[in-house]
Amino acid sequence: MTKPAWRSTSVNSPRTAVVLPTTRETAIWGYFPTDRAPVLTVDSGTVVRIDAVNQSGVSAADGPVAYFEALGVPAGEVLPELAEVARNPRPTGSSGHVLTGPVAVRGAEPGDVLEIDILDLSPRVPYGVNISGPGSGVCGDLLETGSTRLLRLDAAGGHYAFGHGIEVPFRPFAGIMAVAPPTSAGFVSANPPDRWGGNMDFRDLVAGTTLYLPVFQPGALFYVGDTHGAQGHGEVNQTAVEHSMAFTARFTVRKDLHLEWPRAESDTYVWCMGIDADLDVALRIAVEEAVGHLVEHSGGALTTADAYALCSIAVDFVVAEAVDGNKVVVAYIAKSLLPRR
Repeated sequence: MTKPAWRSTSVNSPRTAVVLPTTRETAIWGYFPTDRAPVLTVDSGTVVRIDAVNQSGVSAADGPVAYFEALGVPAGEVLPELAEVARNPRPTGSSGHVLTGPVAVRGAEPGDVLEIDILDLSPRVPYGVNISGPGSGVCGDLLETGSTRLLRLDAAGGHYAFGHGIEVPFRPFAGIMAVAPPTSAGFVSANPPDRWGGNMDFRDLVAGTTLYLPVFQPGALFYVGDTHGAQGHGEVNQTAVEHSMAFTARFTVRKDLHLEWPRAESDTYVWCMGIDADLDVALRIAVEEAVGHLVEHSGGALTTADAYALCSIAVDFVVAEAVDGNKVVVAYIAKSLLPRR
């Protein structure tokens, strides 16, 4: 039997991977504990597929099946683990996100960097939802009533039908990727992103890209959740296309790197991130990170003044996330900018 197209949209799916399902035991409501026992421990360099779930409908009063049936989704298309996860107690102060983890990586120690090579994101169901309403997003006074929109993938698995003849390209990524924060941070909700990653909602972290996170706890303790099928920069109405995904990545401990903030790269860009509740501060951090990267990776060819000028004339600074407490500003440094050695 041929699989539906929406189940075979991988970009770089490895043939073998350790598989971590989302269950009551492996899932946690939205916070990053530093003392939670790993649900999986792997060696550096291991490929792991995490069958993640998006939180939409999980906490609905009548349960996720009724929630999605009201949107026209047959019960057979609702992931059964949503109802299981809904029974987990939700700690005070946690966000509404469902996280899977943590995954511990042997050898990772505070001060190291965890390299996350994102290999594949594939939809586990053929639909996602976008939700907004009064008080939501950048313009909280724009809507007078709630809005919930079901978006289905087309038969080819390449676009969502938005309505009105509009098609939205399917471009999946994980909104939350995080390591456990430092113990000194106390109770850390998954809602605001920070130095440990978290709810960055950076839409360009698709299959084929790499995320680097500073490590604060032994084993790094990686969490993933809030998977999305499509999103614009900023996520301005509060949500993306909220869509449960299978997330596959290679986890590698990097003892040769040191980072203060998350960083990422594709074949053509290096992305330096600044994160803060104040957008001006987030921008400043992103600029400082970009200047530092350019100076360091030019082999001494660029001075601070050179790099600062280059940031002003050739680097884009994008508001990647605007609605989750802390803002995320990303510097897009084209790799072609770096001088040839």
